[in-house]
Amino acid sequence: MSDVRFDTVPVLDPASPQMRAWQDAVRLGFGAADAPDEALPHWVSDIVADGLRLDAAFSTATLPGVAPELDRPVATFGSATLDVNTGARHEPTLFIFDVTVRTTHRRRGILKRLMIDALTRAKQEGLTLAALTASEATIYGRFGFGVATRRRGVTLATRPAPAWRREAPPRIALVSPADGLAIRDAVFARFHATTRGSHQRPHGYTTMLSGAWDYDKDAPVSGLRVAVHTDEAGVPDGVVSYIMDESDESLRVWDLVAADDAAELSLWQFLGSIDLVQKVTWRHLRPDSPLEWALADPRTVTTTAVGDFTWLRVLDTPGALTARGWETDGSVAFSVVDPLGFAAGTWRLTVSGGVADVAPLDAATVSVDVTALASLYFGLVDARTLAASGLIDGPSADVDALARLFRTSVPPYNLAGF
Repeated sequence: MSDVRFDTVPVLDPASPQMRAWQDAVRLGFGAADAPDEALPHWVSDIVADGLRLDAAFSTATLPGVAPELDRPVATFGSATLDVNTGARHEPTLFIFDVTVRTTHRRRGILKRLMIDALTRAKQEGLTLAALTASEATIYGRFGFGVATRRRGVTLATRPAPAWRREAPPRIALVSPADGLAIRDAVFARFHATTRGSHQRPHGYTTMLSGAWDYDKDAPVSGLRVAVHTDEAGVPDGVVSYIMDESDESLRVWDLVAADDAAELSLWQFLGSIDLVQKVTWRHLRPDSPLEWALADPRTVTTTAVGDFTWLRVLDTPGALTARGWETDGSVAFSVVDPLGFAAGTWRLTVSGGVADVAPLDAATVSVDVTALASLYFGLVDARTLAASGLIDGPSADVDALARLFRTSVPPYNLAGF
């Protein structure tokens, strides 16, 4: 890679030409046009709020008769320290954003260099986990990431009006997107504190849900509505943001956050009763939502998509396991196989009273691929399923013990993409 230079772009406000070039390189990687001038202040506000680091690779090669692009990256890599709910606490985690490599510079080890540098820094700083969302499912397994949360898209048919097994009390109020921000922050804080697998939301959610800017359309958000649900004491416990499309009489939910089942169902009943709407769509129904069970006709809800959402990478196995919340006591020995070395080792995991002790061992009969450890971490999948897939190897009795320890009563759920 003698013709590639690696560097970090300083974050300034207002955006420097180097920052703009970095953002335009991201947009090129995701098939979008360069950023308009109006988008940059919003983007700068977001990355400053999150403390984003902008790493990049630059080409030093030139073509005859073509001016060199010395300040326009051929690869981008953003990162920041936010947190995830491990079932016991909010654990500081390396969040990875805006990973791109220009098509002309693939298969040169550029992404590997950027990724390993970032993971190495994170481990040196004492972080136990890294997280990202993936545009392609085949990229990040080779770096030790495994699927940790999923999302489910649904459509609720609203004509004829849905019949509910129990009608919710009418405690819904419409507010402006700007006025709804503080309410949403408070409700999300309750959700984030009680939901295993929840990720802290980057500041871009504030920009979008305030109506200030839609990065997909490069314009202020048009037609955004916000409804707030309150509990019996008048305290907000649910918020939904949505946009109606008159052309096909549909309603698209942009965001729905609820502190409990009652608030969630009340918001759905509100959405299902809006005039001139034939269907309501939402991309992030939680896995154990009571929505279908609350309908007299459960076929009123159809699943439109199920797929991976966030991916996790364990950087420090003992640190990550002691940070996790446990629901079952027990003990099991296992080795973590990590080709990059960050999480590799052999330990005995002992859980007593919901607290984990992790002691090093010389050997164990069970081996766990580091990507499988990521999928076990929040409780997304059973260890026996991963063993059947070849990601865990060992005697069935020991695999069963591993499965019992990592099992959770509810599946993980996350409302933050990045």
